[in-house]
Amino acid sequence: MVTQLQPGDPVRIGRYLLLGQLGAGGMGRVLLGVGPDGRLVAIKQVHAHLITEEDFLPRFRREVQTSARVSGAFTAAVIDFDIESETPWLASIFVPGVPLDKAVQDHGPLPSAQVRTLAVGLASALHAIHGVGLIHRDLKPANVILAEDGPRVIDFGIARAVEGRSELTHTGSIIGSPAFMSPEQAQSEALTPASDIFSLGAVLAMTAGGKSPFAGSSLPHTLYNIVHTQPDLSGLPPEVRHLVEPCLRKDPKTRPTPAEILDFLGPLPPQAHPWSAAVHRAVRAQGAELSALLTDPEATQIVGADDTIGPGAGPSFDEKLRQLEAWSPNRSDRRKRKRVWIGALMGVVVLLAAVTGAVALSGGGSDPDRPNPLAGFNMTKLRSIDVCSAMNDPLVDSLGEWERKPAFGDWGSCNATAGGYSITVDVERIDGFRDSSTKVSGVPVLENPAAAENQCDRALLPAAADPQFGIVVHVGAVHEGSADKLCRISDEAAAELARNLSVKVPQLQNFRGSLARHDPCAVVDTITLKLSIGELVHGTPDSLHTCKWVSANTVTVSLWTYTPPNEQKPIHFDFGGGNTVDVDEAEMKSTSCTRHGVYRPATDGRPSEVVTVSVAGSSVGEHPELRCLGARQILQNILDNLPKVSR
Repeated sequence: MVTQLQPGDPVRIGRYLLLGQLGAGGMGRVLLGVGPDGRLVAIKQVHAHLITEEDFLPRFRREVQTSARVSGAFTAAVIDFDIESETPWLASIFVPGVPLDKAVQDHGPLPSAQVRTLAVGLASALHAIHGVGLIHRDLKPANVILAEDGPRVIDFGIARAVEGRSELTHTGSIIGSPAFMSPEQAQSEALTPASDIFSLGAVLAMTAGGKSPFAGSSLPHTLYNIVHTQPDLSGLPPEVRHLVEPCLRKDPKTRPTPAEILDFLGPLPPQAHPWSAAVHRAVRAQGAELSALLTDPEATQIVGADDTIGPGAGPSFDEKLRQLEAWSPNRSDRRKRKRVWIGALMGVVVLLAAVTGAVALSGGGSDPDRPNPLAGFNMTKLRSIDVCSAMNDPLVDSLGEWERKPAFGDWGSCNATAGGYSITVDVERIDGFRDSSTKVSGVPVLENPAAAENQCDRALLPAAADPQFGIVVHVGAVHEGSADKLCRISDEAAAELARNLSVKVPQLQNFRGSLARHDPCAVVDTITLKLSIGELVHGTPDSLHTCKWVSANTVTVSLWTYTPPNEQKPIHFDFGGGNTVDVDEAEMKSTSCTRHGVYRPATDGRPSEVVTVSVAGSSVGEHPELRCLGARQILQNILDNLPKVSR
């Protein structure tokens, strides 16, 4: 349930000691913390890219201010927050229990009596949430916790205050989970509290029947069913069907209110154990895990983690609310000045570190006990390297000057020739490389036993990562008869490159404003991905600037320099709700669809910076145009998430 903190993660946020990570989503990640009073909290920390959106912080302030007023026995109360933090966060009471989706998956559908208990709790929670002007917008089984004494609704703190916004925006992003969305939510229409009632009906139907009543063969098919077809309630007990049918009416005006649902259900009898014995055993097992964490909280911390986020004690929760209500735009100006000051200070620290490192490493050599100077080269640092500048001087003296000077291939790649040999340096995955028991300037050198014919590869090992990347030197013979010297030349080139990088790391021009600095696995919202790949999975870096998600479909996102083709797509599809896509004949017959978007146009001899999204399936299928729609929506979502390019 709780995963370990990673290097670079904070060990405290505000007054809370962090124990681990509970999960992550489109808006941010959720951390488990413990307060000075020993109380467990769930801390939602928002993604950095959202903070730069023009309207995000004012909207987040409104959500916090409103959600802090929600109270009730069936919700997890918001108890703390810091909107002015460099990374804004929101803390709510942590509720030990089993998520409803996991309970159904592990132990099967709930019997009618337990569904009634659940319905009373959820209707009560919605009554409290709607009572302060919020719409949950993402009521789904994963946001319902089966606690020891009854259900709890979580994540209402990220719901947007009622403001008549559409859910499927021009970006193609969605607020909500497709299988439990209302028809109006799926069609980009303004929402009312009745949208949550539809989601409630879908959740209860899944709880009693084991699956969504609108489940289709794909997520677009599911959305179509929600809007146009009647729910499949055939397997539900009559008492559950009578409850959910009114909730699942297409017209929101005809759905019952939470109060009407509570009147229909009537009061519950006292229950010491509202769920099955198996669920209660799972709750107790989770309690034992949490007790172990609380007994030894230091065990979850990472040595060297950032301990600078948030003050120790800080103002009280009531004082924070008063400050929040008195907030004015001038506070954001102070926030910006604070960021500039911190950025300048960090620049001085980095400069001092670089000078100190250069002095310490100037001696070169191959001392086996010398620390690896590339150990701090994480993925961001690797993306920043101007590989061609690191190859400006010949890497192998015996080969003489470059016959063809280093030529830029793409970020993290450069090629040159000298003395009849081709030398390419790539920052890439080093799957299959093995330790050569050699170090140069303190840098471990790996060898590739599966190198191509007439080629020898050596890799310099930077910081540990999963998957592992390295700075790889590929040496190939341009002319026949020179292959016997390949590995000697590769060793010499790797050694010289290690010495160069130990002293100075050349950075790509305008790296901070470039697409090159972005993690391709973190530029797209998870819910947008889920529409195309089905069951959500973690993305894996396929290369330095490419990420791949493999599930029912495979989605590949690449960030690179490229001039995309300007092709006409003659076949037009309109899916409703502003969702359209144009495809061509070849794409209709293919198992994949690719879309390109220019992030930064070509200027001053520099090529265009481009985002490419590919959605692939195992077969052509009935509706290949849905893959193209998915590729277009993911691409638009990425372009909207990225910082705006200054012209």
